[in-house]
Amino acid sequence: TGSQAFPARPGKATYELMEADPSIEFDHFLAEKLCLTVDRLRQEMSAAEYNRWVVYYGRKAQRRELAERRGMG
Repeated sequence: TGSQAFPARPGKATYELMEADPSIEFDHFLAEKLCLTVDRLRQEMSAAEYNRWVVYYGRKAQRRELAERRGMG
């Protein structure tokens, strides 16, 4: 795996891909949180567990947003 050559920096297509599909960005977020590569995350995690993580972080963001709104009012 260490023999792959990577570009010096991501191209525009990489940014557009993440912009077009938020689940790709979430994959990277979750992999970082779990100290995994995205490939390993996708290989080792079931779809059911992945979906629970999506719901967990979605609800966590909603609670944070509600708390911020309450603090402003």
